[in-house]
Amino acid sequence: MGDQMITVGGRSSSAQKLLCYAEAYLTEEGKWAYPAYDSYESSTASKVVGDADLLAVSLLNAGQKPIPTFYTFRRLLAPLNERLADPALDGTLEDAGDETLDAIADLFGVLDEYAPTPQVGKTKLSKVLHRKLPALLPLFDKQVWRTYSEGDAAPLPKDRNRSHRDYVRSWLPLLQEDLTKNRAFLEEVTKLALPDVQITRLRALDIIAWHLGGK
Repeated sequence: MGDQMITVGGRSSSAQKLLCYAEAYLTEEGKWAYPAYDSYESSTASKVVGDADLLAVSLLNAGQKPIPTFYTFRRLLAPLNERLADPALDGTLEDAGDETLDAIADLFGVLDEYAPTPQVGKTKLSKVLHRKLPALLPLFDKQVWRTYSEGDAAPLPKDRNRSHRDYVRSWLPLLQEDLTKNRAFLEEVTKLALPDVQITRLRALDIIAWHLGGK
């Protein structure tokens, strides 16, 4: 892709540099979360969160204070699984309409409605949910937040009064835009994955956004 610039959120870098980073992330087994997180066996069906799924957060370096994290998630399982059963949660994020975007935001709204949620925020919740529907439910953490919400070019400026649900509902269309405009590049990233541990373009976008947010 030569010197093409890739922009995600409010940050940019050359396609060549980003592909080099993605190749390291996806091939240097033992150093990064991939393939451990992506191949970690799910406990139940794709639209049901079970106990074993709750341990996956540690494989993306989000396992601080695992005991309160686990028990908080256990308290959230019933409302999460009720919302995951929404038939609107289907397909890919790229193709999602308003009904599906609302349903995704409602999943994160659990954090607002069942507050306080000790040790569980959008980061850990996203890491549990993404593995259930990896083409639809996005990953989130501080570095992804920086990519979209920190800096002069950030498309979703920080707002301390915004709820978890409202942040996610505002963020999702930006992800859709980045998935669409960078589709060819993200396809190149997915091809770097191991044959037996494939990733979606949405996972590839997270890898790139995380890297850009670390600058």
